[in-house]
Amino acid sequence: MKVEKTKISGVLIITPKVFEDSRGWFMETYTTRVKELSRIDFVQDNHSLSKEKNTFRGLHFQNHPYAQSKLVRCIKGSILDFAIDLREDSETYLQSISVELNETNKQMLFIPKGFAHGFLTLTDYAEVTYKVDDLYSYNHDRSLSYKEPKLNLGLTENLILSDKDAKASLLANLKVNFATKILVTGANGQLGYDVCKLLAKKGIIFCAADINDFDITDQKATQNFVSKYKPDIIIHCSAYTAVDKAEEDREKCYAVNVIGTKHIVSEAKKLNAKFIYLSTDYVFSANNNLEISESEKPKAINYYGETKLEGEKLALAYDKSFIVRTSWVFGKNGSNFVKTMLNLAKQKSELQIIDDQIGSPTYTVDLAKALVDLAFTEAYGIYHITNEGFCSWYEFAEFILSSAKINVSLKKISTSEYNAKAKRPHNSRLSKAMLDKNGFTKLPEWKEAVLAYLKEI
Repeated sequence: MKVEKTKISGVLIITPKVFEDSRGWFMETYTTRVKELSRIDFVQDNHSLSKEKNTFRGLHFQNHPYAQSKLVRCIKGSILDFAIDLREDSETYLQSISVELNETNKQMLFIPKGFAHGFLTLTDYAEVTYKVDDLYSYNHDRSLSYKEPKLNLGLTENLILSDKDAKASLLANLKVNFATKILVTGANGQLGYDVCKLLAKKGIIFCAADINDFDITDQKATQNFVSKYKPDIIIHCSAYTAVDKAEEDREKCYAVNVIGTKHIVSEAKKLNAKFIYLSTDYVFSANNNLEISESEKPKAINYYGETKLEGEKLALAYDKSFIVRTSWVFGKNGSNFVKTMLNLAKQKSELQIIDDQIGSPTYTVDLAKALVDLAFTEAYGIYHITNEGFCSWYEFAEFILSSAKINVSLKKISTSEYNAKAKRPHNSRLSKAMLDKNGFTKLPEWKEAVLAYLKEI
């Protein structure tokens, strides 16, 4: 394949190599051997037929976090394909490019995230196919009018349009967020790692920060770093999470979870940035079998929980905050219960597992998706986000080991028999009412998450 750069960075014209003989011809329409396409994870193919010449489809785009890259080709007839740069931080912002694609030249146009796309049919019965690297999202779908004066596309008035495209908005009436910047604290941690990985995949501008970049307990260092980067959104994953150690190392736990959060919230306020704060089921001490609602009054069960609850109060004092309580977290980039079970099962013939604490395991890959979805809304408030379903630690361990095909004896024990330094709640069943209320997608069932995680590691 021949790859040709255009005047707009990232937009490529791709001409496949055609092999012809007496039977006809053959060509590759997509291959990861093309360096520029190898990092794109296409998830869907679309196919359209336009019956009449002078049909215009577009200009369409999806906002973050569901922005799409496209690989467009015309397999029958001919089209004039348009790409308009909507990246506000780009040197070619609002510049457009148009390329004729047809069944004869067999060329394709690659359009990265951050562009509006549309095409004009130059013949009757034009068929167009295109790949996209994210799924359709009604809530993030936008249409830009071809009449937008800043574009000067030179299109006539007698176009054949759908109702949607005829009613498309001018730029001044559209919310476009391709220049949104996100700061992720605790980026090297278990959750921060997967948040950053997802942001990179989605082409969202972000800064991955950890202790080597700045110490959140240092007000001056925090102010200097955050004010220099000027994020639009802060996802605060940084935390002291050694629950048992926190009972003795209280000063450090408080410094990170309370003072550090105070510093980050303060900078968010100055910048009018959205703020996402990660909290825990340990802000509760329920001893029943009922689901705990987001509005229930917290009562922390241990010192770690107390500091996270203080952090919640700091976040709630800022009106552009999301508080996300989660539980029993596991991910690739950190220590967790799943890894502990797999390791201990190799060393011991019998494992003693607590069976009187009930909660929901949470896979950081799934949680990261939910956080990024939240970040691009204004549905502020308190959320409980875990994988679906409940289990005991014993049932969790049982499923992990059976799924990993590891045979080891498991013995049920009570919380009192385990004798941990920090208390744990017997009931961590978190209600997801706020997710339902605001139309967010719930996370997959916890067993499904465990299986995905075992494949990942």
